[in-house]
Amino acid sequence: KKPGEKGRWPEEKLQAWQAAHNRLPTDAERQAQQGAWMLRSTDGGVTWSPRYPTPVFAPHGPIQLVDGRLLYAGKELFQKTTRMGVAESKDDGLTWQWLAAFPTRPGDKEGYYAEPHLAQAGDGRIVVHLRNENTANFRETLQCESRDGGKTWSELRPITWGMPAHLLKLRNGGLLTTYGHRRKPFGVQARLSRDHGETWSEPMVVCDDAANTDHGYPSTVELADGTLLTVWYEVPKDKPHAVLRQARWKVTG
Repeated sequence: KKPGEKGRWPEEKLQAWQAAHNRLPTDAERQAQQGAWMLRSTDGGVTWSPRYPTPVFAPHGPIQLVDGRLLYAGKELFQKTTRMGVAESKDDGLTWQWLAAFPTRPGDKEGYYAEPHLAQAGDGRIVVHLRNENTANFRETLQCESRDGGKTWSELRPITWGMPAHLLKLRNGGLLTTYGHRRKPFGVQARLSRDHGETWSEPMVVCDDAANTDHGYPSTVELADGTLLTVWYEVPKDKPHAVLRQARWKVTG
């Protein structure tokens, strides 16, 4: 956009972006860097491998299944196709193979989903939550399941409004989904399933004092004492940059 035109970035931001863009001087070099990449450590994070490509990308990354495989729910980037589904690794992340695509819900546009994450429930099924980008029910969380290790998936169904979701299997066998809530009250919410994802509780409020809609992408872990620690990003009021926030909480009832 031209100087002064609505929507044009401030000069400082534009110059910073151009400087980063020009680190690679040719289009061929820039295209070679596109895609999804992974680094791997075999010494607890002290050293890391060179980067190598993965078939898909999603913010929360892969999980390990009870059979030892790694399963990565995500979307293809900068490819001829833009499938969303799962890739598997049978060698601890050294190599990855495309396994299966998620179905398109009747009435939705193919490819209009984003940012999936998965967990394996106590009965062995694999549960995926993903972000709906279709006009109808925009930004709701949808769920599908696989009962054959990720090879086939059930039809998508709505779970809650909010996105994107992070799934966690708790030590007591429950499933927890944590997600950003970009409607008032702005913040982070969670729901609990005690039946392997068949049904979900009413929303539990983790945070309800976010300044605006620019927040979310929570990730939750269960601590040794059974409490939960959730971390998310947030842009505070009158601040130019995002910060990380956290909450330590516990499921009651």
